[in-house]
Amino acid sequence: MPDEGTTIASVPTARALVWYGDAMRLWKRGPATLSLLAVLTVLAQVALETIPDAGALASRIIVPLIACGMLYGAAAAEAGARPRVAHALYAFRAPAAAIGAIVLSSTITFAAEWMAADRFAGVNLLRPAAAPADLDAATVLAIYAIGILVSLPMSLVPLAALFGDAGFGRSFSISAVAFLRNPGAFVVYGAIAFALLALGLLTMGIGLVIALPLIACATYVAWRDLCGR
Repeated sequence: MPDEGTTIASVPTARALVWYGDAMRLWKRGPATLSLLAVLTVLAQVALETIPDAGALASRIIVPLIACGMLYGAAAAEAGARPRVAHALYAFRAPAAAIGAIVLSSTITFAAEWMAADRFAGVNLLRPAAAPADLDAATVLAIYAIGILVSLPMSLVPLAALFGDAGFGRSFSISAVAFLRNPGAFVVYGAIAFALLALGLLTMGIGLVIALPLIACATYVAWRDLCGR
């Protein structure tokens, strides 16, 4: 459980729509840079996965930290500053406990996706080059849906770790309590995130340059709404 100094709000289910509305507002303050941060995240994932064996494992550590650049960009936009490409490196400067929390939460989500991929399609996500090229979109979306469901209680872990100085364990407890107090809002948040990812994937990945920053901005807004009061 979070300590007494952490106040976690309870909000209506429809509040998730406000999160995404505010996310669009933040994105509009730096659309090119936030989209570029998304591109850097995707490129890092693709580049690391071309490295046999070690690359897939390295991506589990490096890519989540690069992706946090979009959270830093959202924070900058809210503060009235401009998102910067350099934000992609900011999480690497965080305390070890924060980095550990971010990497572990991402790894748990990946583990769920790995099991789903193995179950649904016999694909080993640790060896993406060996995946069949004709893997259908429905299967890919099902894998992402499992990942999103598993990740919902951990949605705020990176925010608590990076912006709340919560440390390792408390980052998870704060995020979990926020989820338990607001399951409806998080389910709607996850459903919209899934729809955005689906749109990105169905546009050959082009839509991800907008989908990923919007999800990141919505996550930041959720953190500020639930834990920043």
